[in-house]
Amino acid sequence: MTQLSSICRALLDGETISIMTGFKDFGCTNIPREIGNVERKFGIIVNRERVNFVSRYKQHGSYMNYSFTPSKQNKESLKEMKKYVNEQESK
Repeated sequence: MTQLSSICRALLDGETISIMTGFKDFGCTNIPREIGNVERKFGIIVNRERVNFVSRYKQHGSYMNYSFTPSKQNKESLKEMKKYVNEQESK
């Protein structure tokens, strides 16, 4: 399975992906780029939620959580995405 198909599978399964989970689960150090690749390849829109935090050293920062909610508007794109993931899983 490719990195892209693994990310697609996680989104289809309803998982939320962040930079940290992207690195741990997929070995991907640039999850925002890969999310953009998913959106362009399949014509879907991935939900983004900004998470603000303060580190233990009092530094303020933020990161994004990415998730996908299927809808009637992206029904055809969703079929393409599932087909792609199934093809990659069978390799």
